[in-house]
Amino acid sequence: MFLRLFFMYRSFINYSIYTDAYSKKVCKNYGFTSGVRFSYKCQLENHPGTFVLVLFTSTVLILAYVMRIFELPYYRHNKDNVEASLFDDYFNSIWLLVMTITTVGYGDYTPNTTMGKWVAMFAALWGSFMISLLVLSAASIFELTKN
Repeated sequence: MFLRLFFMYRSFINYSIYTDAYSKKVCKNYGFTSGVRFSYKCQLENHPGTFVLVLFTSTVLILAYVMRIFELPYYRHNKDNVEASLFDDYFNSIWLLVMTITTVGYGDYTPNTTMGKWVAMFAALWGSFMISLLVLSAASIFELTKN
């Protein structure tokens, strides 16, 4: 399923207005390439709110799924644990990732496997980047100078 989503995403990036022939010609005249990074920068510049919302949502959904994959076997093997069915619900994984990304960290759900802890550490670092990106996009939306 992720492979299909990846190919769909790649087709949107490869056939956007920032990677067509005219954009490649303009980029070549100015000395840089019209690729994926250029598309991201243009999307962030032209539609900052949408870009940050899509990035946050996709990050939460993908990392919550990965966290659930790594944590579910641990809880299935420990049936004596009260929290044995913690990651049976996908929403609990989403809750854990949102609390980790936004650096709130209530502590009601915690990863117990090594790979789950690695995913949580990556999510915390990526979350600090995304929060700064959110502040940057909000500042660019409410900028008082004319463009």
